[in-house]
Amino acid sequence: MPVNYCLLKSFITIVYTNQNCIMENYLNSLEQAPVKPIRPTFLTVLCILTFIGSGYGIFSGITGYFTADTAAGVTQAAMEDAKDEIAGSSSDAGTKMAEKMLSGMSEMMNPENLKKNALFTLIASILTLIGAILMFQLKKPGFWMYVLGTIISVAAPFAIFGAGNIISMGIALFAAFIGILFVILYALNLKYLK
Repeated sequence: MPVNYCLLKSFITIVYTNQNCIMENYLNSLEQAPVKPIRPTFLTVLCILTFIGSGYGIFSGITGYFTADTAAGVTQAAMEDAKDEIAGSSSDAGTKMAEKMLSGMSEMMNPENLKKNALFTLIASILTLIGAILMFQLKKPGFWMYVLGTIISVAAPFAIFGAGNIISMGIALFAAFIGILFVILYALNLKYLK
């Protein structure tokens, strides 16, 4: 009986030791396994909104470039009609403002300026799309790419149409509002980017 007891005790000791080794190896492998970072839901939503907006901007830039001549012709004809209508009305503050806006539109609506604007829209949209893709992959350079695209979208109307043009100021202010809002929202997620 003592022999069987010793044998049983040895067997239990070996099994127990093996289980501990197996468990230790398993726990060590879990600790050493690379943990894929989790993308926050808010960052995912921002990126998806940017994918949509940038995709639209790319489409708009391409179509705007190839339809610039047609758009300029149609718009010039409509503006001539509007100028004739304004000329027949009284000359109050509203009329002067409308004349200033039409003057700004006529400067903007030549095919060369429309093509330049379309190219800048395309470049800015591609940069913001690349930035959003990188941020979707949790890569910090994407944030700076997005900021660069936003700066281009705000500066382009001033560079193309001039700083004194009321329409270009409106376009730039709208781009600045949306762009700065998204830059701030993306900046809140910088801690998740590497």
